[in-house]
Amino acid sequence: MRIIVEEGCSLCGVTYPSHLLHRCLRCGRLYCGNCIVYDDEGRPICLRCARKKVSPTVVFRSKYTYLREYLARKAKYSSYARLSFKKIEEIMGDRLPPSALHNSQWWSNIHGQSHSDAWLSVGWKVEEVDLEKREVVFRREIPRQIEKNRRKRRKPVSAAFKALALKPKKRRRKSPSLSKIAKAQARIKNIQRRLSGQRTFRGLKQRSTYEKRLYKPHEKPE
Repeated sequence: MRIIVEEGCSLCGVTYPSHLLHRCLRCGRLYCGNCIVYDDEGRPICLRCARKKVSPTVVFRSKYTYLREYLARKAKYSSYARLSFKKIEEIMGDRLPPSALHNSQWWSNIHGQSHSDAWLSVGWKVEEVDLEKREVVFRREIPRQIEKNRRKRRKPVSAAFKALALKPKKRRRKSPSLSKIAKAQARIKNIQRRLSGQRTFRGLKQRSTYEKRLYKPHEKPE
């Protein structure tokens, strides 16, 4: 018997068999065929990531847009980038502000700032800043695959489990019913009545069953 595992699309929520879902190249989640598109190389990208790629949150007119595009291109073949301040200024086509040259907090990975969103929006983070050497290290975060609760498939039953299931169980003794108890008591009373009805005489011994068969009632054994 074939077991079909079903999962829901991460965008529309509709449940499909797992082999019909596609994994997004950017976020790593599973989507149905209605919620994905394909890039120029034929790789699946979800509509959510495609929208971010077409219209990222970073303002395009910002001078840090060129830094974002540089890191986005570098992410295709590397997840590590060590850039000097001079190299960053060449990429941007403009100078860095004085706070970036003298304050390491300027390079903190905080969303909502135009300069930090330039690398955070494309999956990079600042790992190390050296103000003396005037250089910064960027590290690309690889998207983690989301762990989902899959339905557990039935495991093959072991021979020991089968033997335990086929082992005969001990029958539990049931207490006698009230009708059986009443019948047994009636039989005991009947036996007692018969025994009490038989007269016993002193010096006379009752014949055994064997003697009753051999002799007639009026005959006396020798």
